[in-house]
Amino acid sequence: MKWFFRIIGLILALFILLCAVGAFLPATQRVDRTVMLSVDGDDIYTLISDLKTYPDWSGVGGPESEWVFGGAEDGVGQTAAWQVENTGADRFGSLEILQTASGEYVRVRTIGPLGEQTVTLAIDEGETETAFLIQSERALGGFPYLGRIAALRQKSQTEAALERATQGLESLLR
Repeated sequence: MKWFFRIIGLILALFILLCAVGAFLPATQRVDRTVMLSVDGDDIYTLISDLKTYPDWSGVGGPESEWVFGGAEDGVGQTAAWQVENTGADRFGSLEILQTASGEYVRVRTIGPLGEQTVTLAIDEGETETAFLIQSERALGGFPYLGRIAALRQKSQTEAALERATQGLESLLR
């Protein structure tokens, strides 16, 4: 019986330790990627401001996904949902354009396997090249702060997703 209480005490101490560590981690997670493109900023904006082009470059859902589009025809209010079947575990998600500034940026809310995120797609046109920034931000939740620790694992998956998106946009614009 003594060992039972020691094990329970150890589990409780581990839980308290994880909560304490999580309390000192940031409440939001931000991941970004930037790529320099030799194209006009308006060409980039045309692609990123239309959710119907996302299956071609964003890497969201993958090539075997089925997409449904709705909401507004263009700009704020566009919505899209995707689903992948027959992979052993169905995956699905949705996108919605929250805010746009013509030629400058588009903010999109995404919900999918990595949770809910706000993604900002920004354009900074230079003399010879255009910088394209894709930045993902997500709230990590409050007490008991365990979500903040779990998000450390998700950060690498988010980085890989943003890398696929920048590479997809770069190859589409060539």
